[in-house]
Amino acid sequence: MDDIIKYISSHQFIIGVCVFAAILILFFLFKKLIKFVLLSILVLIVFVGYLCFKEPEKMPKSLSETIQKTKESTRSVVEKGRGVYDSAKGLYKKAEKLVTRDIDKQLEPDKKLPGDK
Repeated sequence: MDDIIKYISSHQFIIGVCVFAAILILFFLFKKLIKFVLLSILVLIVFVGYLCFKEPEKMPKSLSETIQKTKESTRSVVEKGRGVYDSAKGLYKKAEKLVTRDIDKQLEPDKKLPGDK
């Protein structure tokens, strides 16, 4: 276990690559999740429209109240999504700094350690 920790701490470039790969994976997962949510909302709208057209007497009496509740819940979901986006954006910027710093280290010519001849 100590060998693994020493290897990882001495090769920070690997950490940067792993963090970058994790961010890419999360980005593509969220991208698919957003598409799924939008498609679900579209299907829900079509279903409610069908019910409203077929049986209007069974629809809620106060449609404006229902719309208001939907707006509030959607607003809270959007705010949570923005929080996740902001945290992922910060993580991406930190990873980018780490990776570019490590690449710059790799591109520098080898420096001799003190005591080397």
